[in-house]
Order: sequence, then structure tokens, then C-alpha cells
Amino acid sequence: MERVEWATKERKPTVRQLIALAAVLCAQADEPFPETRLEASELIERLRLETGHPAPRLDDLEPRKSRRHRGGGSRLVA
Repeated sequence: MERVEWATKERKPTVRQLIALAAVLCAQADEPFPETRLEASELIERLRLETGHPAPRLDDLEPRKSRRHRGGGSRLVA
């Protein structure tokens, strides 16, 4: 496989790459690719339960707080 300069091992996969990977895994598992967030959550939860995944059900988790920067100022310090 040819190494592309921008695809270094230090960089995380892109959202497009993760979606493509998920689509291939769904096809291999003979599962339809979810079309909505609800379908995706239900499929994830079902597969986690079927495989004995240690993570709690999605309903058992507290909502995550946004990590977005709030406020109008710049984060750069002069």
C-alpha cells in the first residue's frame, strides 16, 4: 500500500474514514447501515450487549458537557 504524505500514523482518522469503516463492518456483519442517530444508537447498544461489551447502555450515561469554547474572545495570548 502506497504511503501518502498527509496520512501519517500520528493523525487520527477522519469522520469520512470512520463512516466508511462502519459501512464496511455493517456490510460484513450483514447489518443495514443506520440512517438516523436513533438507529445508530440502537444498533450500537444491541451489538454491545451481544458481544458482552463492558460499557453501560447509552441510557445509563449522563449527557456529556459541550467542550466547545464559549465566549467571544480569542484563545491566543499575545
